[in-house]
Amino acid sequence: MKTIIIEDEERNRVVLQSLIESYCPQLNIVGSAESVRDGINLIRRVMPKLIFMDIQLRGGTGFDILDKLPDLQASIIFTTAYDQYAVKAFKFSAIDYLLKPIDIDELKQAVARVIALGNNEMNEQKFQNLLNNLKAGHEEKPIMLVSTLDSIEFIKINDIVHVEAQGAYSKIHLVDGTSLLASKIIKEFEYLLSDHAFYRVHQSHIINVRYIQKYLKSQNCFELEDGTRIQLARSRKEQFFEILKHIGMN
Repeated sequence: MKTIIIEDEERNRVVLQSLIESYCPQLNIVGSAESVRDGINLIRRVMPKLIFMDIQLRGGTGFDILDKLPDLQASIIFTTAYDQYAVKAFKFSAIDYLLKPIDIDELKQAVARVIALGNNEMNEQKFQNLLNNLKAGHEEKPIMLVSTLDSIEFIKINDIVHVEAQGAYSKIHLVDGTSLLASKIIKEFEYLLSDHAFYRVHQSHIINVRYIQKYLKSQNCFELEDGTRIQLARSRKEQFFEILKHIGMN
């Protein structure tokens, strides 16, 4: 697969190229660039199938390149030193990223995903959603891209009532009464939603605490606004009610 690297620090370029050549033989590196302008020119010249792109570049950011090349027909793996919240923004937007310093196993997994999926026609929408989520900040509620068996859904996390484990999948129940089967295990949703008033009350359930109607003491379970009753694991009871105090809902 024809591949390029756009990275403003020479040492990072050299390290990444070495890792790719050593552990991803299916990739063929045909060039590199360190600035927005050179990156755009390189892409136009070689027409790569895969781009490893840093966020911060000379003359701007990786997103400036995307703005200049709206019809880009290439997969992108971002390389970033962003903080934990920004990393969640990537995950919400279903975009591949590698956190510096780059882990070999994560590199191999990201490349394998790109090869399996091929060029994604939804790249432009994904990138725009990422930008919106990055700009929103900690207090805003992001839009989450959720892969199902036959589509990618854009979901406002405020519309999620609860998430239910379904083996290797997760069933997302929405406020309008519909549901969808997501191609992620529940632990991944626990990580993504933990900063937004969601709590894993049981091995099989994450709930949006804002949709709790009542707590039934005798049954040790919650009744949600849609009438669903979900058990609270006894091992999580004390911690859960302590969390409610901190988010002002008790």
